[in-house]
Amino acid sequence: MPPRPRKKRESAAPAPLQSRENQIANIPREEGHKSHIYILLIIPILLLIASLSLVTFLYLRDLDPLYGGVSINLHLDKIVWAATITGAFGPVPSLWPSLAILGGLVASIPVSSYWTALYTGRVNNPTLGSTVTHLVVLFPVIYLGVSVVKRSTAAFETYSSENSTARFTILPACATSIIGFQTIWGGLLGSYDLGYSDNEILRILGGTGIVLYAFSSTLITIYSSSKKLDKEDKSLSSLSTRGLLKPGLAVLFLSLSLWLMNPPLLPRPVTRPYTHPNFPLRILSSTSSVTGVIVVGESLPSDVQGTSERYPTSLRYLRASHSILGGVWIGDKIATRANSAPLLDAEGTPLGDSIYSAFVLQEAVRLINTSDRAIQPDREKALFIGLGAGVAVTSFARRNIDTSVIEIDPAVYDASRQYFGLPDLGSGRVFLQDARVVVAEKRRAALQYGASDADRYDYVVHDCFSGGGVPAHLFTTQFWEDLKTIMNPEGVVAVNFAGRINSDPAKAILFTLQRSFGQCRVLHDLPLDQPDLVDTFVNLVFFCSPSTKPLSFRSPSEADYAGSHLRAMIFGTLREREVDPKLIRGDTKDGNTWVLSDANNQLIAWQKDGALEHWSLMRKIFPESLWATY
Repeated sequence: MPPRPRKKRESAAPAPLQSRENQIANIPREEGHKSHIYILLIIPILLLIASLSLVTFLYLRDLDPLYGGVSINLHLDKIVWAATITGAFGPVPSLWPSLAILGGLVASIPVSSYWTALYTGRVNNPTLGSTVTHLVVLFPVIYLGVSVVKRSTAAFETYSSENSTARFTILPACATSIIGFQTIWGGLLGSYDLGYSDNEILRILGGTGIVLYAFSSTLITIYSSSKKLDKEDKSLSSLSTRGLLKPGLAVLFLSLSLWLMNPPLLPRPVTRPYTHPNFPLRILSSTSSVTGVIVVGESLPSDVQGTSERYPTSLRYLRASHSILGGVWIGDKIATRANSAPLLDAEGTPLGDSIYSAFVLQEAVRLINTSDRAIQPDREKALFIGLGAGVAVTSFARRNIDTSVIEIDPAVYDASRQYFGLPDLGSGRVFLQDARVVVAEKRRAALQYGASDADRYDYVVHDCFSGGGVPAHLFTTQFWEDLKTIMNPEGVVAVNFAGRINSDPAKAILFTLQRSFGQCRVLHDLPLDQPDLVDTFVNLVFFCSPSTKPLSFRSPSEADYAGSHLRAMIFGTLREREVDPKLIRGDTKDGNTWVLSDANNQLIAWQKDGALEHWSLMRKIFPESLWATY
């Protein structure tokens, strides 16, 4: 019998290679494991969204010393939304490579943000420069982060009964969470010391993404084996592992390089003075604090003979992020009247006059004629809201005026004590809190326990200007009413504002102070006539009193100058510094619409233009090296 023909073996076509994320998604589901997989997939998605928000917060803090808060937040929401939308619909690598690239970008933010901001700042346009920096540094991070969220959501929907709604809920939540959580991160990181700097946290977050990528093949292989995949699927996983071994090692090497790479920033806190190698600049102190990076530095004379001074030198300055809070002349620029001894800092270094005349102009509040006011010359009390470098506070304290200070940033107070000659004001006279809280507490205590005239403040100096703006909640009628409760009814408050005379913020502050106190006089700090002030960025000091008695300044004496040429010049020209309120009010007929209150306060929005102008102005006054070294 002829042999029976053999059947040909049916050869199955090789299964197409699956993407790495689909290998997980296509594993046969068991009902008993469904809830566990559901949790294992949703938690990483939520953690990734929270991490993107934290990365954005830390990136903005890195950028703040170079651009200030106003410019970096001006178009932030637009950048975040644009990156979220394009990340959700644009082309990206598969899940694990995207995670690796994302980790590398996050780890490099301390370097990339510094150098990008430094070079874009040379355009001298803070809006354009900060926006370009966002596009170069932040946009790719959010783009890739959202793409990873999108791919993770696809795997999540495989196990979720909400297949039709999950992606439409999670993806829009990315942009809203990234922006909305900024305040939360500020509160958490401000209240708890994690023991890591912002840049270290960024490197940890970035390194985590790269490590997950490097071990992703191993994790998938282990997980696949535990599910008893067939031999072919196992071989695919092994092939995937071999194929990603070299790229994984390369990315891991890159991440370690970025980990060790630091931007040219000083370690904070600075433990010993740092001298710039290429520019006559010395940093005495640098620390991260409540209002940003607090720096004490010195602009030194050039060693090159015959070099003209393009920028001011021989000065010591106090800086909070991108704002100079104050400063004094040092070295060869110290000059005193009548051979009087200069002020000394805690180390015994002589200090000269203030580099800003605005602080001395505020001191003119004690030149208010008190002959017809219930202010006892030998028992005067003063309250300063905002310390700065402590120039005016020190002047009051040296005249034996009982002086108290409210300053929100402890590092500013420490710097003033150590480097600017601020004396010890005594127990119970320094309040390192928000002024709104302190004044409200003092008001409650005064109403509850009663306060005699001797317990009230005769003079209040209110100077909270920083970074091109003022805190809006300290300029409302509610705040001024609280303040009047703890003031001598015939006392005087001096309120500083920097900006343009005919600006909306100046107008709102004037109408609000007039509503709260009844009468005000306005002085400026520049050697200009009134017509020339309209188009100039200028410091205005509003002198106001709740009393109906006229506000007049007495003639200064030599003792009022305290050995200062600057005080002699400012005090001797108060009459010429008067500003007609009509220049501020303009043709406004209804001032009530401009009064600031807790319920109606547009001061923050109105100050944006002034803050951007102030940034450009400060970049012209001080060199790039000063701003780039902190």
